[in-house]
Amino acid sequence: MRKLQDLSLTARPIVATVTGLRLAVFLVVISPIAALAASPQASSPRETIVLNGSDMTLAEVVKIAENRADIRLAPEGVERIKAARQVVQQFVDKQIPAYGVNTMYGQDVDVVLSQDQIERWNRVNVFQEATVMGDESRPLLAPGVVRATMALLVNSYAKGSSGVSLPLAETLVARVNENRIPNNIEGGGSVGDADLTMNNQLTVGLYDTPGFALGAGEATALMTHSFISIARAAVVVQRFETLLAKSKVALALDMEGFRANPSPLSPMAMANATTANKRVVQQEMQFLLSGSKLWGKAGEKGAPRNLQDFLSMRVAPDVLAAVKTSLDRLNATLVAFCNAVPVSPMVDVKTGTLLSVTEWDPTQLTLDIDQLRQAMAILAIAVESRGLKTMSRPLTDLPSGFANTDPTKYDGLYTRNISYWLTSLLREAMQNTTPVIGLTASFMAEGHEDISAAFPNSVAMAEVALERLEKMVTLEALIGSFAIERRLQSGELTQNDIPLPLRTVQKAIMLLSPLHAGVENQYSLAPLLKYFIGEYQPPKELLGSATSPQ
Repeated sequence: MRKLQDLSLTARPIVATVTGLRLAVFLVVISPIAALAASPQASSPRETIVLNGSDMTLAEVVKIAENRADIRLAPEGVERIKAARQVVQQFVDKQIPAYGVNTMYGQDVDVVLSQDQIERWNRVNVFQEATVMGDESRPLLAPGVVRATMALLVNSYAKGSSGVSLPLAETLVARVNENRIPNNIEGGGSVGDADLTMNNQLTVGLYDTPGFALGAGEATALMTHSFISIARAAVVVQRFETLLAKSKVALALDMEGFRANPSPLSPMAMANATTANKRVVQQEMQFLLSGSKLWGKAGEKGAPRNLQDFLSMRVAPDVLAAVKTSLDRLNATLVAFCNAVPVSPMVDVKTGTLLSVTEWDPTQLTLDIDQLRQAMAILAIAVESRGLKTMSRPLTDLPSGFANTDPTKYDGLYTRNISYWLTSLLREAMQNTTPVIGLTASFMAEGHEDISAAFPNSVAMAEVALERLEKMVTLEALIGSFAIERRLQSGELTQNDIPLPLRTVQKAIMLLSPLHAGVENQYSLAPLLKYFIGEYQPPKELLGSATSPQ
């Protein structure tokens, strides 16, 4: 946490009390300049990621998207770009027709362009295919996604098969490092090759530099790729990996608050686990609940209330493990595509030829992110089920909704409609988890057959589903923390009974809970969501992904 004296701000203290904790909470007003100076991007150590076309990771994609790293071409990548460009230039010099290199597209494919005509044709074609709605009805791509897309393009060029010129690659490198990123690219609009419409809008943004021009094959290389959707998917994977860790924390809080039976996490259960990921989840949950009285024997103070809890509590390790398996699969596929050359034709430097290839086809990516969204659906259902049952009679031994025993207090969770929000968020998440692979389209475009998987649509839906799921997990953490608080207030538990990995987060959540809103005041979840989704860092023991922040 940054120290208050390091920022230009004004602060007003409010004293809030939670069982076992009395803290001064500051309402802080930060000037725009101070906020910018205090941003993680401004204060974090900066690194330079070397792009060679072979080993870019999702963690690096996310760092670039978050403007926490610069990029540069590996020396061997520079040489490969030069060699491939020489092959392309031979086709231009000898007027040998090569689709998308020195010819037009579609029905005009037989028109071979001279060197003088290529630059104008590229510009005309890019602007013609960059059509926008322009009425603010489409969401704009986040600048970070565009920044990561440019880096992915440079990485693919470093492989030495795209045939673009070194000046184009260097232009993209400079723009990334100077953060000169187009900020008006509309999401969607692609049915043909990859992210076609968005790609062309990005390319239009490059023309704001006086004298900028695209040579033979370069417009094609900037059009036919899926790197915008791949960059968006990389961010989704990173956020979801972090959310999975926080979901385990929320589950542990729920188990503590409900006094659930930890048998599904026991060494015996681990020995009989059907998958490696399930054993990992069980081990992580054991860490979160270390020192808990839930591990006590039946009849002991603080021990589990039941032998068999409701199913969404008992099968939680299975659900989390299955979700992690889907995430691992998408992770591996994305890494492969981050280091691919999604352009056709592709340059074969050894033979001096151009090849028709289809590395830009996103069918496998679509299948894998469809599966991840279905996994999100299962997790969302489990989170809602646990949340509702943990706070409901007859399953809980606490008053329904954790209402105060004094009916005039009005300080439970039901009266704040937390259960309603859980169900509403579930419905909104589920609307964005239906597979889209069945929307793969085969159609005719200017006399040529085209086919396109709905990868951009699946990524966009994943973003929405994930945003809803983040809120649901936050509400589960609130419910579990609230239940723990009631047991602390009754004397059933003491602060020392709460597992150490959960103490700080439970206290922080309660400071932002309805207990401190005042019964006659409207309660806003915004501070809690900001804390749990954005600021709270789960224990490092739960973060094992290559995309997790380092």
